[in-house]
Amino acid sequence: MRKRLVIMAWLHIAVGVVGLGLFAALIGAFLLARDPEYNDEFAMFAGVLGFLSVLHFLPMFVGGVGLLRRKPWARMILWAVSAPLALLIPVGTLLAGYNVWAMITTAEDAGSMFSSDAVARVERVVRNALRNIVLILIALFILGLIVGVGWLFRDQIDPPREQILTPMPEMPSFERPEFKVPEFNRPELPTEPAQ
Repeated sequence: MRKRLVIMAWLHIAVGVVGLGLFAALIGAFLLARDPEYNDEFAMFAGVLGFLSVLHFLPMFVGGVGLLRRKPWARMILWAVSAPLALLIPVGTLLAGYNVWAMITTAEDAGSMFSSDAVARVERVVRNALRNIVLILIALFILGLIVGVGWLFRDQIDPPREQILTPMPEMPSFERPEFKVPEFNRPELPTEPAQ
């Protein structure tokens, strides 16, 4: 197996272990400092992180281990993980770019190592769209750098000015008007002459 595949496998194993370890640490911290007032918040937070861990970190770990053991399904898992990984700007974009490079350049070895025809079809599609994929990854990385640098230097670019607070104007004393019940005056009806 080529070195770039071994490096990619160990990178995926490391990221998967760190992600799953952080999730396990969060669960452990909650169980140690259990507070009934925060059960709902924890359930929401742990549910989102658990979903992301199962959806992202677990396949990364399993794909890395499978690639080291030369399993036929490992390349397919790593292809599937590379797409959402590209959206985690900028570190995930770099890792996704490395994935694409390592898998495309070792596609010839994959025929002998992996006997899956589906993986070969995916790699052919990616190879045909390689220029577009590289441009998208570069654009995502640059966008991430622009946003990240802007966020880091947000106070130096437009420093907060001293606020001048003006007091509220004096309000005149307000007297409540006296309420009077309205009077309805009926018009006098003409009286009929007596006969």
